Amino acid sequence: MGKRKILRSLWKYCCVVLCLAGAGGCAATHGEFDRRSAYKAYEAENYAMAAEEFEQLVGVIPQDAELWFRLGNSYARTEQPEEAVKAYKNALLRSPSMSKAWYNMGIIYMQQALKAFVDLQLYSDDSDDIARQGELMREGVFRLLEEPQMPLESDE
Repeated sequence: MGKRKILRSLWKYCCVVLCLAGAGGCAATHGEFDRRSAYKAYEAENYAMAAEEFEQLVGVIPQDAELWFRLGNSYARTEQPEEAVKAYKNALLRSPSMSKAWYNMGIIYMQQALKAFVDLQLYSDDSDDIARQGELMREGVFRLLEEPQMPLESDE
């Protein structure tokens, strides 16, 4: 009776180990499916869906800088600049030399600066010296953002 109990326990243990190993394999396959789904939505320019997919992926694979970068681009394309910057910063924590994340984060900051200078003009008195200086800054930032070499899609 003692051997039978031991064999039964060993059998249960093996079954549990095999089930867990199988679930791990399914999770990896599911993760790859999610990655393909996220990239497919991104390539189809369905950035809202891509953002949702990349959010899930970075929750499962937080060390992947490329996923954070794509999440940042998806946020930027859905006009969520603060979230985009957070995602780019996460990409840079994992890969500090990722120039495309630095670049796109800089573009977001410049766009936010332009908005601040536009708002300054809307809400300030024309005779205000700071408002006049803000107008010069607005024009300068606007010219920088007009440059043709600034694609937000810097995905290579």
